[in-house]
Amino acid sequence: MKKKIVLQNPHRRQSGLEEPGEIIKIRLFLKRHINVIIMIFVIVIALLYLYPKALIEEEFFKFEKKAARTTLSNVYEIVQMFDRALVAHKESSLQAKKKELKNVVMMAESYINNMEENSGSTSDAKNKTKILETMSSFRFGNSDYIFILDNNSVMLSHPDKQLVGTNFLNKTDVTGNPLVPPAVVEAVSRDGEGYHTYKWKRFRSDNESMDNSNPLDKLTYFKYLPKQNWIIATGVYMDDMEKAESAMKNVAIENLRQILRGVKIAKTGYVFIFSAKTDNTPSILLVHPDKGMENTKMERYIEPVTKKSLYEELTAIADKQDNLRYKWDKPEDLKNYVYSKIAWVTYYKPLGWYIGASIYVDELRSSSHNLIYNMLRIISFALVALIVIAYRLYKPFLIVISKVKEHISVLQTKNHTLDAELKIKDAAEKKHAAELQAAYDKLKALDERKTVFLSNVSHEIRTPLTSVLGFAERIKEYFEETVLPHVKIKDEKVERAVDHIKENIDTIISEGERLTSLIVDVLDMAKMEAGKIDWKKENINVKSLLERAAEVTALPEQRKNDLNIVIENENNIPDTIGDFYRLLQVVLNLISNALKFSTDGDITLKAACSHSGKQLTISVSDHGIGIPKSKLNIVFEKFEQIGDVHSDRPTGAGLGLQICKEIVKHHGGRIWVESIEGKGSTFFFTLPVIRADHD
Repeated sequence: MKKKIVLQNPHRRQSGLEEPGEIIKIRLFLKRHINVIIMIFVIVIALLYLYPKALIEEEFFKFEKKAARTTLSNVYEIVQMFDRALVAHKESSLQAKKKELKNVVMMAESYINNMEENSGSTSDAKNKTKILETMSSFRFGNSDYIFILDNNSVMLSHPDKQLVGTNFLNKTDVTGNPLVPPAVVEAVSRDGEGYHTYKWKRFRSDNESMDNSNPLDKLTYFKYLPKQNWIIATGVYMDDMEKAESAMKNVAIENLRQILRGVKIAKTGYVFIFSAKTDNTPSILLVHPDKGMENTKMERYIEPVTKKSLYEELTAIADKQDNLRYKWDKPEDLKNYVYSKIAWVTYYKPLGWYIGASIYVDELRSSSHNLIYNMLRIISFALVALIVIAYRLYKPFLIVISKVKEHISVLQTKNHTLDAELKIKDAAEKKHAAELQAAYDKLKALDERKTVFLSNVSHEIRTPLTSVLGFAERIKEYFEETVLPHVKIKDEKVERAVDHIKENIDTIISEGERLTSLIVDVLDMAKMEAGKIDWKKENINVKSLLERAAEVTALPEQRKNDLNIVIENENNIPDTIGDFYRLLQVVLNLISNALKFSTDGDITLKAACSHSGKQLTISVSDHGIGIPKSKLNIVFEKFEQIGDVHSDRPTGAGLGLQICKEIVKHHGGRIWVESIEGKGSTFFFTLPVIRADHD
């Protein structure tokens, strides 16, 4: 006989309770005591939240202040490395310029000796007159020239004819110092050569006279010619070298801007740098997250409340524990100067730069919510404790209620079995999906951390590496010009040691340049993955693009072999819009690979336009070793290398083709390769034709 199961209303009287009055008593008791518990809980929250709130904000402000000063200290070290690199480059440039002056004089000396040897029947007096006239017309560099003195410092040859015959031993420059001081004459007589710096007006080649502008510092190299009893000299104006240094400094500052724009304090705080004001130059804002404010004068920024110059207020707190509080606007609320900001400043004396950090005060307050969150965790713990206490107080009543629930659950079990199974299955699927998502998120986070790590390490390596290269080149120069001439190479052991030293120095320079190239690739890849590349939009003539690439790779320092680079373009190739130098980077990279893996045949550059006129196709072909079929699908992947048949040493970081792929992809094109192993490869990439009148 089957038993019929009937579900009753759970609010109806159950067998566990004999009298309805007991349930009423339980409900009244629970209601009264639960209200007490809730009231106690509210009081505890109020005490734990309101009392320490001000203390939390104060402590958090101290923490952010310390973080800001730590950031300033780190930026100070970055600027210090930047300065050291500039100093090393300046010293290297000076030594190179001295070497150039020396080579010019040596060339002139060789010319003088050849003219005397080939003078024939010409008298010595006429031959010397011809030599002196020829030397006075010689020019190089920026209208630089050669002049000749006799052993009594009387001018024999000079582009300015008015100076010929003048005794320069008693002649002074605008500062009152001798143009040819006795110390220079003594050094030339003793050592046969020497350098000297003095004030001199620039020579104008257009009218064969001296410029009327103010005299400039001039570095001059003197050499004594014993056969002719002459002192021959040439020089270069320091102003020309300073212009080159200034251009290099501007490039370095732009690199520094790229680094510091990514430095954040809290959420919107940032680092800025401005130069010190002097009697002759104003203070300039050099680095700021807002590019429109860079290279502007600091005197234009006035604190809206005090009406004082921000330059004066910021420099007043430099290298002090004090901070500056002032009113400013926000990017989303421009020209509404009602928001409080706080700033700290330190001073870097060698460059005359002030390094500052700034943050909005209300952001500091809002960030204290992290600490309040920890406080709420304490409140939650108190709630759990209260629940445990309540459970112990009402345990007898819960036992009675549990018996009622037990009867109901027995009746409900069979009806909900199928539903439970479905829920278990659904839960398992959700758990599996959650595990997959967690694994994906973890891999993505690791990849991002890897990219940031590579970028940071590359930045840290690049600056000291520049110094290493500079000093290696100086060591090579000193060794070959100063040390080697005094070494007796008659001993076979000494000769081998000299050869080893030369090879080792060349290896240091070669490997340093290769490592610099690898670091540039890593930084480019990191910027692309982080979306921090500043892409330009400009008109691009494809013919000019390929010609420029061929010119660069034709330079001796860019070539390791004598392969020819041939350009074959179709007629009427249209222009397009894009980033010229990034696309040039793609073509140079493909040409570099072609040169690297080819020993004969031409490297061919081609450009063609589709029949529809909507797409350009550019290709780079070689007759090299080719690419195995197994590698064709992975050559554009990160850290993949084809290999070098001539050497077991890796030739790169495996990032060049990946960078090419990202650049082409950004321009709306695609890149691929066709290759026959042992016969050569052809790399293709496409670009859409974009007219100048389109965005």
